[in-house]
Amino acid sequence: MGGRLERLESLLTEEISQVLLRDLQDEHRGLATITGVKIARDLSHATVYVSILGDEAHRRHVIEALQRSAGYIKGLLSKRLHLKRIPRLQFVDDPSLRQADRISRLLKDG
Repeated sequence: MGGRLERLESLLTEEISQVLLRDLQDEHRGLATITGVKIARDLSHATVYVSILGDEAHRRHVIEALQRSAGYIKGLLSKRLHLKRIPRLQFVDDPSLRQADRISRLLKDG
């Protein structure tokens, strides 16, 4: 089941990214990038990792806005993907791109 789960995670990453680009009109979401999705083995929920440009308050605001839109996003995914079950979505901040950028700057300046 590992391969199937990985394919589904990849598919959800792509589709949620497309939803952010095309279907959500909030200007703050334009600064958000879906970096990955991790689905529970029972397919009940999915953690959606989001990299967001801006300060801590802005990141928190965007995560909250995405979480409020989770039901709408899940509905769109259900229509597009025709899966038996779409997992419940939980959006979390992914600091990995900010950390990589910080390390890159430190190495360049070092």
